[in-house]
Amino acid sequence: MQQREGRPAFWILMGAVMLSPLAIDIYLPALTAMADEFGRSHAALQLTITLFLMSVGVGQLMVGPLTDRFGRRPVLLGGAAIYMVAALIGMSAVSIEMLYASRVLQGFGACAAVTVAFAAVRDSYTPTEGARLYSYLNGSLTLVPSLAPVLGGALTVALGWRSNFAFMTGFAGSLWLGAYWRFGETRPHGTPIERRLYRWSRYRPVLVHRRFLYYAILVSTMMAAILVYVSAAPVVMMDRLRQPEWVFSVWFGGNALVSTVAFFIVPRLMARWGRKPTVQRGLVVVVGGGALIACLYWGLPVSVLTFMGPVAVLSVGFSMVLGAAASLALEPFPERAGTAAALLGAIQLGGGASLATLLLITPLAPQMSLALICCGAGAALWAAGRGGADDVASSG
Repeated sequence: MQQREGRPAFWILMGAVMLSPLAIDIYLPALTAMADEFGRSHAALQLTITLFLMSVGVGQLMVGPLTDRFGRRPVLLGGAAIYMVAALIGMSAVSIEMLYASRVLQGFGACAAVTVAFAAVRDSYTPTEGARLYSYLNGSLTLVPSLAPVLGGALTVALGWRSNFAFMTGFAGSLWLGAYWRFGETRPHGTPIERRLYRWSRYRPVLVHRRFLYYAILVSTMMAAILVYVSAAPVVMMDRLRQPEWVFSVWFGGNALVSTVAFFIVPRLMARWGRKPTVQRGLVVVVGGGALIACLYWGLPVSVLTFMGPVAVLSVGFSMVLGAAASLALEPFPERAGTAAALLGAIQLGGGASLATLLLITPLAPQMSLALICCGAGAALWAAGRGGADDVASSG
């Protein structure tokens, strides 16, 4: 692969991928205060999260071709600017409809930033280096759920809920300035420029590629498991087990810390084992964590420890899978890395959210839904990767 000078600074890539989780986690403690001010139900405020995630997923399909056509730098600068303006609109919202509009716009800005970050890694680093960077970026993502709610709660108590949107405005503005001065164009020279941005021929080579499809389904399944856990944890711990919010925050943040540490250790494992064996062994850990959840659910009364303990095992497995899988999925597409990164993100988020929603509306207990994904889907994906390892890994 052609190596390019002026690789993007890691802190810029890290800031770009943090925009999405920051837009969700920092104002979670303020939802009740926002519902009171707007005179709407808590469910109406939770819709702001759904709208944001939908715009991130749909927006990636639009943004990917833009990065291949016009370059990574202008799309990153535009995305950060859109996010900043949207946060300003949210901060000054006088109605919930205005807040909804700001969240949709904010999602478009966030998806532009994260697509560029993943494409820039594919542009600038070898596959092995890229796998390490993807793991570090995923590790950076897990820092947000552990720190942002604490920061958001403090800001809400001290300055009101609008201060959370002010913080997002400042964060995006700082990212824009940093990218303006330190982020050069990474799109490879000679990238084919197609005059029509959106047509099937642009997406088809990626979507029919066996390796891409396998790893896209893999990361989507892991995302579904994560979303089931995130959705179920407050219900199980605070509603069913009657734990106070601070206990939930400690356990939730502690699990995020486990994920963060694991993501920063995984590159060493990849250096020793290779990327594909790391994914396979990560799936074994995921299946084991799912089996542990099922055994504890059937064998012991539900408690904080029996619910959250196995999740720490799953977090290690997810960390082993996600960084290497993203690198392997994007590796065959140097000439359309933006489109491939966008499709991977859309499948990961859209597919994961759809599967998680289907499981959460069933009569199954959340623990059993989580065990079903991890044991059933995890084992199937392990077998598919092992049985067709040469085809999946080498196609293209």
